[in-house]
Amino acid sequence: MKILFDATELSYYLEESGHRAGVFFVALNLFRELKKMDTDLTFCCNFKRYYFLKDVLSQIEEFQGIKLLEENSLLNLIFAKLNYIVKNAPKKIQYGVLSLSRYYENIFYRKSLKNSKQLDDFSVYFSPFTPPSDEIMQAKHLKRFMMLHDVIPLLEGGGVPANRRLWCYKLYNSINVNDFYVTNSENTRKDILKYFPFIKGENIKTTLLGVNENFRPCKSENNLKYVFSLCTLGKRKNLIFAIKNFFEFINRFKINDLYLVLGGGVWKKFEKELYRTIGEFDKSKIIMKGYVKDEELPVLYSNALMFIYPSLYEGFGLPVLEAMKCGCPVITSDVSSLPEVIGNAGIQINPKNDEELISAYKKMYFDNFFRELCIERGLIRAKQFSWARCTSELLEFIEAKSV
Repeated sequence: MKILFDATELSYYLEESGHRAGVFFVALNLFRELKKMDTDLTFCCNFKRYYFLKDVLSQIEEFQGIKLLEENSLLNLIFAKLNYIVKNAPKKIQYGVLSLSRYYENIFYRKSLKNSKQLDDFSVYFSPFTPPSDEIMQAKHLKRFMMLHDVIPLLEGGGVPANRRLWCYKLYNSINVNDFYVTNSENTRKDILKYFPFIKGENIKTTLLGVNENFRPCKSENNLKYVFSLCTLGKRKNLIFAIKNFFEFINRFKINDLYLVLGGGVWKKFEKELYRTIGEFDKSKIIMKGYVKDEELPVLYSNALMFIYPSLYEGFGLPVLEAMKCGCPVITSDVSSLPEVIGNAGIQINPKNDEELISAYKKMYFDNFFRELCIERGLIRAKQFSWARCTSELLEFIEAKSV
């Protein structure tokens, strides 16, 4: 079976940005496992990232030998080259070119016959995140499989967006009765069926995500006692809630030896609110790590007194699983998919209840026996999640539906 694998997310491999987050690592690990299984893979990608992905394929050893579907549309190549040329330009120029490319894609894009012809060699298309191109959507012989991670834009907007300029318009409006879908949690599956009730139950499957083997306990000689939080900045991640109650906790119990370490990419529109909040408190207690490289994360998890992840909604919640795998006790929300991940291995709180979070901080800080119990339970629970299992279930689903 030849699978056309949408590797748009993998085009960010060489970049240190917020794009190298959840869905990037899902795509990367699914690719690695499919490669181990000797699956016949060919990459394709959104035209805007074409030259970025070509760089990745030429520079990164594990991708060498993987074929990339050629981009034959002249207009697509022009916009692809523009995005590539300005990759080191000021952010305003990058966003300007990207916005122009999106406008072209959503309003003026025309199907390329040469691109469509290449699809004749494939029977299966799989995307771990990116919406299919018009050519792929119109290829009647292709069995299409899409991984759906969450319904966040629908929750925020109240329904399928009407604005064609929105990225999620293309994704959600590609969902149809004939294609097949994979979700990363039962909670996401229920949400998808709620908003897209025309999807047949047998055409959508849950495959719980895995966790990389490099996430493991790795204690270092570190005298800093800290709470760790890792997330992109955005209101859904509820970071302000975590910060305010951290300070309420240490002030109420007169704790002087505890710090809050924050890691993750930055959303510009939320950055001002974050710094305004931090400005209200003792800044010396906050350590801003920003983007954290892959190899540094296990050490940060392993040496933290606890990990805090009070998100208001998650499709899955990989950082919770990573923390457990590293032997770090976790405080997280009791909403959406997060209970599926943490089980009984940590503390679940109402992400809008200040006292519940303060009590959780207190329990983790003062109760050494309980914290060790959470570590032990977390390590055991993390063993239930693996990329090999996730990919095997995905491949079984593809094979069953491709007969």
